[in-house]
Amino acid sequence: MALTKDNILDELKKQGTLTALLSVEEFAEQDKLADQLAAEFRTSLKPTQLRKIFHAIKAIERRFKGEDDSKRFDPQDKVEVRLLVPELAYARGRDLIPQKFYELMRQCLSEQKLQSLGDFRRLAQLLTALLAYHKYHDKVKGGREQ
Repeated sequence: MALTKDNILDELKKQGTLTALLSVEEFAEQDKLADQLAAEFRTSLKPTQLRKIFHAIKAIERRFKGEDDSKRFDPQDKVEVRLLVPELAYARGRDLIPQKFYELMRQCLSEQKLQSLGDFRRLAQLLTALLAYHKYHDKVKGGREQ
């Protein structure tokens, strides 16, 4: 079954890690998952909030440069990743992010989904694509293209 904005939360609830459940082909291309989510979140997710979580994920990812994808998270890395969930809950509580984005990120940041550095990198790739398409939809699809 192809991943869509309508079934992504159900698919992420299945057993498996992010790399097992989420292939680049299913989210990176135009009209695929990241593009669909960006279109859905275009007005409900402010770019600032999306960039905030994106930069937090990228900062953690940078520390793993040169490490093998199969390497497991060490306890300190797990703590830092887990602390992103309360930040997301705070943003959700202030109505800065939509419920669906909160649920998506909560699923992606769960211990079951993030077993290795490869899983974390897959999350970073998904957020990169989502951020890119969010900008695309804001600028081009939003009618502000010059």
